[in-house]
Amino acid sequence: MKKLNTLLITIFCLMGIATSAEASIQSVDFHLRNHEVAVTFLDLSIGEAILLQSKEEGAVLINTGSSRSEKELIDRLQMFKVKELRKVWLTNADEAYAGNFSNLLHYFDVEEVVLSEGVEKAFLPSIPSHLQKTHLHENQQLQLMEDVKVEILNISKAGSATFMLSLGSQDLLMMGETNLDLEEEIASSGKAVEVLKVANFGAGNGSSTEFLSAIDPQMAVIFRHNNIDVSESVLERLNESWTDVYYPYRIGSVTLRIQNDRYDVITLPTKETR
Repeated sequence: MKKLNTLLITIFCLMGIATSAEASIQSVDFHLRNHEVAVTFLDLSIGEAILLQSKEEGAVLINTGSSRSEKELIDRLQMFKVKELRKVWLTNADEAYAGNFSNLLHYFDVEEVVLSEGVEKAFLPSIPSHLQKTHLHENQQLQLMEDVKVEILNISKAGSATFMLSLGSQDLLMMGETNLDLEEEIASSGKAVEVLKVANFGAGNGSSTEFLSAIDPQMAVIFRHNNIDVSESVLERLNESWTDVYYPYRIGSVTLRIQNDRYDVITLPTKETR
């Protein structure tokens, strides 16, 4: 049974947006209050990128999307008024996750890069010396922001991370790869989540019926990879579990505005939305 807290879905209308179909959103300010965090799944054409923002601690970026989406990434970060990035966390060495890391450094000041040793060895043998570097390990717990706790559930041999983001009473499960043994392990914990970021762009045989029944997500997010098609069986299982599925590359950036025991979902359609 789905959890009882209400999910508020809002098409966010901002002052100054023209009504023309050709118009695009120029600037977004969530006016976040203390201990409130915005988690935005960015609407890149190719690749995965998730932006975290808080009033007290600025911005953190999890993954950078594909280099083929460089302009979209920079435009979105500027649209959300990002001036600098406290941390950039790379959860996977694949180009669709980390392809814009080097490019990003030309546009924004970055204080710290967070990654597993596997990701560094596979894709980033050299990181600028001025950047603080933090390596992640399986079963590690850390504070990504004051109000954002992270538990690293698994790191694959290639360095891909599966982790839980906890913000107040809200839990977001970020699956890093299609791994049925890992799904079984997570399901056996008995922990339900509000949001599931679907593994590996919705490919393969992941998101099993037993897994979805155990974690009972209210919503799922699927990013786009240029060489991977979303599995029809994955979508069927999500639909059967009454999980609302969001595709940022189709509908626009999807933001969760989270404070303690509640969250609102805000979709921001943009000119490039497909």
